[in-house]
Amino acid sequence: MSIDDATEAEIPVLVALDGVCFPADEETQKPAAPGEIEEAVRQGRVRVVRLDGQIVGFLRRETPSEHHLYIGALGVRPDCRRQKIGTALLEDLLNAGWAPERRDLPSVSTVTSPQNLAMLGLLLSRGFVVRTLMPDYFGLGQDRFYCQYKSRVEYVDPDDRFIVPVKGALQWSALLASESYQITALLSLPSGPAFEISRFEKDDLGALQSDETNASVAFASGTLASITFLLGLSFAYASFPDAVRVLLMGAALATTSSLIIYANTSGELARLRTNSFGRYAKWGNVLSEFGGVFPFLVSLPVTFAEVTSSLTAALLAALLFSVALALYDRSAFSISVRFHRSTWTRLLSLVTAAAPLAGAAAIRLAPSWLTWAWTGTVALSLISRSYICLAKRGEEATPSVADRLWQIRR
Repeated sequence: MSIDDATEAEIPVLVALDGVCFPADEETQKPAAPGEIEEAVRQGRVRVVRLDGQIVGFLRRETPSEHHLYIGALGVRPDCRRQKIGTALLEDLLNAGWAPERRDLPSVSTVTSPQNLAMLGLLLSRGFVVRTLMPDYFGLGQDRFYCQYKSRVEYVDPDDRFIVPVKGALQWSALLASESYQITALLSLPSGPAFEISRFEKDDLGALQSDETNASVAFASGTLASITFLLGLSFAYASFPDAVRVLLMGAALATTSSLIIYANTSGELARLRTNSFGRYAKWGNVLSEFGGVFPFLVSLPVTFAEVTSSLTAALLAALLFSVALALYDRSAFSISVRFHRSTWTRLLSLVTAAAPLAGAAAIRLAPSWLTWAWTGTVALSLISRSYICLAKRGEEATPSVADRLWQIRR
C-alpha cells in the first residue's frame, strides 16, 4: 500500500470512485460537485492510496484560508474497507505539517452525517471531536456534524460525561446545542452504537500565563540569589579559581537577563497584548536554564574540588553531579526535551553532563591553562545550546503525555 498525490491521468478513476463511495441517492453522503475533483487534482489537493497498482481510496482537502484546512472528502472503495485505508489517509494528512507540537497550525475540520458511523468512528479515533450539529447543511433534512481536530491537549470533566445512543437524537442534539459539550467517542453497546459526550474544562489562559510568569520569576530569582552568594564567596577567597569566577559571572548575567525578559512578559500580559507571551517565555526559560542553572550546578563540585583535601571525595562529588545533570537533561522536566533533538544537541548535552567531572579533575590534576580551556568549553557548549533553542527551533512544546489529545485531569 502506498500513498501519494493523484495525477491528472487518474481523474476519470477518481470521479468513478467518488460516485461509488458517495452515491447520489444516499442522503448521509455527498458526492463531489461537477469539476470539483478535476480542479483539486490539478492543484495537488488529492491524496490517493494505491493497492496492487489500483486506487482504492482518496482524500480531498481544501484550504479556504491560511488558518483553516478542510477535508472535503475521504472515500474508500467498498470492497477494500476495514483495512485501515481511511486511517492511513487521515494520518498522512495530519502528519504532513499539522503535528500537535506546532503552535501555528491551522484548524482542521470536516463535516459528516450523524448516521455515517463509519466516518465518525474513524474521525473520533484519530483526535477529532464533534463540535456541533448543523441542521439542513446540504438541504432540508440533511443535517451534518461539524468535526474538528483537537490540536492541543485539553481536559474533560470526569464527572460530566454522558453516553447517549445514536438513536437518541433529541438528547445528544440538546447537549451539543449548549456549546459546552462535544462528542468524543463512538461506543458499541449491547443495545447498539452510542456517543460519548464530554464537557471540556475551560481554562483561563490569562490566569495560567500569569501564574507561569510568577513561578518563572520566583525560580530565576532564587537561582540568581544562589549564584550571587557563591560569586560573592569566590571574591572573598584569593585561592578561588578565576576560571570558575568567570563562569559564575556569566551565569549571573544570563539569569539577570532572564529576569528582565520575564518582567517584559508581565508587561505583555498586562498592557502590550501582542500575542508574544510564548516567545518571551521561551527566551526567559532558555536563559535561566542554560545560562543560570547549568553553570551554577557545574561550578559547585568544581569549587568543592578546590577546597577539599580529598581527591577521592572531589571526584566522587563531581561524578554525582555529572550523573544527575545527565539524568535531568533527559527527563521530562528539562527545557531541552521541549525542542527537537539532533546529533549536535545530544553531543552538547554530553559535554554539559561531563563538565563537573572534567572541571574537578582539571582543578586538582591539570595546569591552570587547562582550567581555562574547561571554562571556555563549558561556556561554548551552553551558548551553543541556547542559540540552537532560540534561533533554530520553534516554540516550546510539551512532551506527549497521552495518545489522545484530551484526557481526564488527575
